[in-house]
Amino acid sequence: MIAYRRALVVSLFFKAYLAISLKLSQSGVVSSDAVAPEERSGAQTFHTPVLKSAQLFERVCSDQPICDPIGRPQVHAAALKQATGEAIYTDDIPRMDGEVYLAFVLSTKPRAKITRLDATAALALDGVHRFFSYKDLTEHENEVGPVFHDEHVFAAGEVHCYGQIVGAIAADNKALAQRAARLVNVEYQELSPVIVTIEQAIEHKSYFPDYPRFVTKG
Repeated sequence: MIAYRRALVVSLFFKAYLAISLKLSQSGVVSSDAVAPEERSGAQTFHTPVLKSAQLFERVCSDQPICDPIGRPQVHAAALKQATGEAIYTDDIPRMDGEVYLAFVLSTKPRAKITRLDATAALALDGVHRFFSYKDLTEHENEVGPVFHDEHVFAAGEVHCYGQIVGAIAADNKALAQRAARLVNVEYQELSPVIVTIEQAIEHKSYFPDYPRFVTKG
């Protein structure tokens, strides 16, 4: 992160300033009060202690069959590949001919009605191919969920949380897709109340009656 790198550079310069000032004060070149007492420790070298680790697991009975895995520590299926660097991740896979990158357009409101969704400026960029929204899917196709299909692939008319997926841009590369996604004009009409806590959901009766628990919608 840029902010972290900037803070790191400033801290290194400050540490150098403290160290040089202390050396000069010890040799009598500058006053001993050049560095405030509470800041002098900043010039000291930080020594990292020797790291220690331990792995705890349950001991199984000696007469338990070796083929019985209950209670035995098991190596994760991908552990060896991950530890040796052999595991292949998405970013390791070479790009295919004609492959495009997908960037999401995310909601900037916690709860609002979408009044305008315009991707004209994004689609005008060379290398941007398509913009997808709920209009490109049928109502059934846009409904998803692990058990109950009560969520949307793309927000359909309203957004119910900050960062909800409103649409997606398909472009030739990552940088272009992300740039185009930021050009998609989304206008909102904010709705209230914005429900964040379970207490607010109960107060406003914001839940699905068929569920055995309250589910927030804000």
